Amino acid sequence: MSYFHKNLYLFRAISFFVMLASIFWGYWWMVWIFAIIFLIIFKLYYEIIIWGVMYDSLYGAIVPLFWNINFTFTIIGFILFFGSFFLRKYILTYEKNIF
Repeated sequence: MSYFHKNLYLFRAISFFVMLASIFWGYWWMVWIFAIIFLIIFKLYYEIIIWGVMYDSLYGAIVPLFWNINFTFTIIGFILFFGSFFLRKYILTYEKNIF
């Protein structure tokens, strides 16, 4: 295994623990800041959907502002993931993404 792949797995593991800690001990806006940063850094950060499900399972409540939907963070995670997946093609800086 090359040096690049070892660093990739290490950085994915670090991002996992950062997100887990921010979900348990952080504020909701801190979770989204880290999720968006990791979404920008990694080519496919599919974990954002898992974090949305986990956040909604732990702290989710019906939000009247969002038409009484139970899983708001999961839906926003899906929107951010697929939005970044399609927008990444049009942004020139992501052509040589190292992760």
